[in-house]
Amino acid sequence: SSGINAEYGDEEHTGFLTCVDFDGTIYDTTKYSALQAQQTYIYAKLYNCTDVYHTEETLSTAKLGGEFLLRHAYRSSDSRCNHSLTREGKPLSLRPDMVTEVFFVMALYELHYATKQANYLSRAESVLRTVLSWIRDPGTLNYNGVESNTSTLTDLGHVFRMLLAVCEHNPTKLRQHKEDFNYLVKRILQHVQRDGKVVLEYVTGGSSSSEVQGAQGRLVSPGTVMEIGWMLLKFSQLTHKKELRKQAMSLFVENTFNSAWDPGYGGVFRFLDVDGLSPTDLTWNMKLWWPVAEAMISLIMSYKFSGNRSFLNQFSRAFDYAMVHFREPDHGEWYGYADTQGRITHTFKGGPEKGCFHVARCLWMCAKIVREVVAGGGVEK
Repeated sequence: SSGINAEYGDEEHTGFLTCVDFDGTIYDTTKYSALQAQQTYIYAKLYNCTDVYHTEETLSTAKLGGEFLLRHAYRSSDSRCNHSLTREGKPLSLRPDMVTEVFFVMALYELHYATKQANYLSRAESVLRTVLSWIRDPGTLNYNGVESNTSTLTDLGHVFRMLLAVCEHNPTKLRQHKEDFNYLVKRILQHVQRDGKVVLEYVTGGSSSSEVQGAQGRLVSPGTVMEIGWMLLKFSQLTHKKELRKQAMSLFVENTFNSAWDPGYGGVFRFLDVDGLSPTDLTWNMKLWWPVAEAMISLIMSYKFSGNRSFLNQFSRAFDYAMVHFREPDHGEWYGYADTQGRITHTFKGGPEKGCFHVARCLWMCAKIVREVVAGGGVEK
């Protein structure tokens, strides 16, 4: 395809072509800003944090994504970001949630650290302020039929991930956003219900949260819970909160993995109903790439901080499942979607929701943690 480099970077129009079939063929040139930002973040992160990818090629590829985000994704009128665009950058749609904006901030902060270009930082901080205002007013972004007074764990996880990324290279940001972190952790822990035994996707908003009535209120998103689990572990390490670390490992990681792992066919269920009923989402019993990737990170990190070999054994189960069912050795990358039995249902490697993020982050973080454990002669307790 004209103007496309080996990393699917669009050197003609900037950005990336992320709709890639199983063999690497580009089947759609629509650009999704969240995926543009994810890939930009990953390339900038690998440039900043590894020796092998600290190359001009890696950085120039990351900057292709950054330039597309600045030129076409960002909307100066309201500090929001377009969701989908044509290859040339013409806006097509706007998401009613904050996913795109969160990844926009992560990408440009990481790219600013790599390049020191002020325009990346100024745009990132503008959108960061917008996102932080949204999360304190859940009714501002009412979507998918969720009542305005309902707290959504996925939204909290997105913002928590964003803030951790913002603070990673600058410890002073941790102090600067202390109130934001405390607010987010408090809100996240309000999703712990049923006498501290389960983490629900939806709870009522306000200071005294409770379960939402009906099937929606019983919903658990295991991948979301486990991702937040390892983020809480990172935060507890930075802030020396030992009780939070224990809760993250026991409830968000261990209990969630045990309940979400399919004992018959393996893999992590997409959704669960806390009462054991069938979730109403039609994809609930599918096995997706990203929940098992988040399980891998959370389990190996829990092993690092506890020394409990059950975490290591569970990590091995998740890793083996991903390698057998999602990894595709002939053309590289992972498939993203499997049915209950583990049979691939969608053969593309990249699509509207799957880009260069979860797999790359998972493999890099897991390898990094394993090296740290080996180099340190053991685990950190």
